[in-house]
Amino acid sequence: LDLLLARDRAALKHAIQRSCEIKAWVVGQDEKESGLRAILNFGHTFGHAIEAGLGYGAWLHGEAVGCGMVMAADLSARLGLIDEPTAQRIRALVERTGLPVKGPDLGADRYIELMQVDKKAEGGEIRFVVVGPLGQAGMRGAPDAMVREVIAANVTPHLR
Repeated sequence: LDLLLARDRAALKHAIQRSCEIKAWVVGQDEKESGLRAILNFGHTFGHAIEAGLGYGAWLHGEAVGCGMVMAADLSARLGLIDEPTAQRIRALVERTGLPVKGPDLGADRYIELMQVDKKAEGGEIRFVVVGPLGQAGMRGAPDAMVREVIAANVTPHLR
């Protein structure tokens, strides 16, 4: 990560190449986006709500998704899929890259309203890409009260 943050050309080239190879492999395994491919959307449910809630362009897509990854990791911990130290490790990595780790305070109702129209939602149920032990991810719903707890714990009051 240090080399990437220092913009080392060889490290960046390797990271981009590997990322493209992994994405191509995942897409090739799940061309219809019915399972495995969903892992490419980690952080996007919360992230898209941030983008839509603030107005597109207020935050960069990567900023919103990075913050969304922190929120999705928190949700994963609350669901018992990962332990709290793992969620904190994800948060620390996102923070180390300079991306925001606290979302804007749109209000829980607004977040939920925006996430209900996300392409991953099914029948009005919000679906999240959540993480489990290293290398495992999946998509599932979560109790409304738990989602509200995640939002409350991961926004900066008065940041809009």
